[in-house]
Amino acid sequence: MAFDRRVFPKADLFDADYWRQCESWWLLVEDVRAGCCAFERDVDVTVKGERERAGCAYVATTGILPRFQGRGLGRLMKDWQIAWAFHNGFRRLVGVTRKSNRAMIRLNRSCGFREVRTIADYYADEAGLVMAIKLR
Repeated sequence: MAFDRRVFPKADLFDADYWRQCESWWLLVEDVRAGCCAFERDVDVTVKGERERAGCAYVATTGILPRFQGRGLGRLMKDWQIAWAFHNGFRRLVGVTRKSNRAMIRLNRSCGFREVRTIADYYADEAGLVMAIKLR
């Protein structure tokens, strides 16, 4: 949660209970926690929110500390997320980003993700863009 606070706006922070539900992974750079991502297994995102869906992995968060941004680590982490999902037998990987987060939208597109839908009230102050990639 402390890492989350250093990367994301206050409106996007997860509570401790949600973090315990997720499978979280660190990106280490010379033993420094430079990035983090978290997944929910067998979860998809619909207009009404998250729901169970066998074979789909949901990327709950992807974050790189500001001092490590611009070094290609976001791409490295996104490629790793795709490989993790494929290796774990998922057929689809889905995530949501703020409509204003042009860098993440470009990164997702460059990795093969496609825009699925917009959810008007996904974030407290902004719409969320659902993006997904088919893996098999």
